[in-house]
Amino acid sequence: RSIALDPQLMMYDEPFTGLDPITMGTIVTLIKRLSEALHLTSLIVSHDIAEAMSIADYVYIISGGKVVEGGTPEELAASTSEWTRQFLDGLPDGPVPFHYPAPDYKKSLLGARHA
Repeated sequence: RSIALDPQLMMYDEPFTGLDPITMGTIVTLIKRLSEALHLTSLIVSHDIAEAMSIADYVYIISGGKVVEGGTPEELAASTSEWTRQFLDGLPDGPVPFHYPAPDYKKSLLGARHA
């Protein structure tokens, strides 16, 4: 339905989440073809790094609600930024803290006074 309105911008929110490899490949191809055939700008929000990087012309890496780096997939692949390396390489240690084990949810939700 969105395409019938002849949009200039198409937005996708986590389009690859929970897909098997065949379906994911089909969706990636569809997004590419639609963007090229209809001359669309596509904005894709995704945590699937490999797929997003395979179809993107430009990528932004966001942490804590702020853009920490942006560039072409090639530029980001060559980046030495700790933020970018941690995200692209899936590293647990770096500027973005990885909390394991998870915090006590009761304390987190209700505060220390109810613990």
